[in-house]
Amino acid sequence: MAGLEIRDPIHGLIGREEHEQEIIDAPVFQRLRRIKQLAMASLVYPGAVHTRFDHSLGVLHIAGRMAKQLLSDPGERRLVRVAALLHDIGHGPFSHVSEEILERFTERDKLNRPEGQQIHEAIGAQIIATDPALDRPLSGKERERVSGLMSGSYGDRILREMISGPVDADKQDYLLRDSYYCGVKYGVYDIERLVHSLEAQTDPADRYLAISRDNVHVFEQFIMAWYYMTTQVYHHRVRLATDAMIVRAVTLGIEQDGIGWLRRLYTYDGSPDYIREYVQWHDERLVTEILRDTTADGYAKEIFRRLAERRLLKRIASFSPSDFADVPSEARDRLLEPSLALLAEFEAQVAAQYGFDPRMVIVRPDGLDPITKRAGRIMVTTPGKPRFLDSESVLFRSIDAAANQEYYLNVYAPVQYANQRDKKRKQEQFQAEIPDLLARAAGPQQPPVGDQGGQP
Repeated sequence: MAGLEIRDPIHGLIGREEHEQEIIDAPVFQRLRRIKQLAMASLVYPGAVHTRFDHSLGVLHIAGRMAKQLLSDPGERRLVRVAALLHDIGHGPFSHVSEEILERFTERDKLNRPEGQQIHEAIGAQIIATDPALDRPLSGKERERVSGLMSGSYGDRILREMISGPVDADKQDYLLRDSYYCGVKYGVYDIERLVHSLEAQTDPADRYLAISRDNVHVFEQFIMAWYYMTTQVYHHRVRLATDAMIVRAVTLGIEQDGIGWLRRLYTYDGSPDYIREYVQWHDERLVTEILRDTTADGYAKEIFRRLAERRLLKRIASFSPSDFADVPSEARDRLLEPSLALLAEFEAQVAAQYGFDPRMVIVRPDGLDPITKRAGRIMVTTPGKPRFLDSESVLFRSIDAAANQEYYLNVYAPVQYANQRDKKRKQEQFQAEIPDLLARAAGPQQPPVGDQGGQP
């Protein structure tokens, strides 16, 4: 690979094969330079301006190391490396933030998506299958295998787990990369030891990734890095607020402002025309087009202007299930799994109570899987039969799954505080009063006016 190396702040020199360099040079891949890895997290972590482009190179590097260590077949090694390089090719503007909007507006009846496949993965598979710039570096059969590997329909389990699994190359890179660019240490773990500790195991039906009992502590460190990055960075209150604002801006731009090009961008229908247009979009273009569109002076422009000037919506309250312990069970169930219609009713109630514009009030659930769910799917080689990690790890056995299942209902609004004393007083008021508002909205529905028990 002499001459085909790029210097990376996380992994040092990353080598590429010629066909991989051709993929990297393709316009559809270069577009990832303009899609930030963590959306607008730079508004709270100024250094977090890294992109899906450099992350994809890092995943290529780690997957290549794993494949070299665990796979003897050159064809399988090549397949894993290409899949790692292309695993994020279907992301839209602001990465995962677009996923929620696509889920809302996509025309599902026109698609044949495998169960559990995210929309950006379906779009990525279509890009891999059809983008003309990939004709030279990849054969038609390779494209099919790469897409199948990424969707879980092709290859042994060990190949799929290198791309998407408990200890995949994707997580290994983004924990270190996000930690570095955010200026924190939460995501740091011993990658050298982790990769070295991975083993290829075979059962009668398949091959799979495993870790030896002697190296369980290495994987514990990796999972704890994921947990701390998730709680301290990915779920930081300001980062969650910016994500919520982007989703609300685009949704209102489509539903209230009537921005036609925005609706077309987020209404995935599986057509070739859609894909050709989709790959022209990235973070910069979306913000620029909304802010300069003179026909779209509405909520989308106002919210993106707020983001550009860092006039963010404030999280005025946050509730866990225990805050609704005294609410009747039926209403409590609705509070913990609110529909879009119920969330809109929550927002209307909060807006009416405090004099906010209801379109600028956002109520959103936010949850975090238990650590044990993340940790338990890796196999540990032991004398005799391999066992799941959660039965071998003293650390994870000591964690009560119910205790670390985190769920919150967050409320954001365009509140202004005169000073710190005013902020403290108002936040205490919001936290005390809003649960009753939400509980009433989630309670038994009142019959419409004029329909009181069948009376005229």
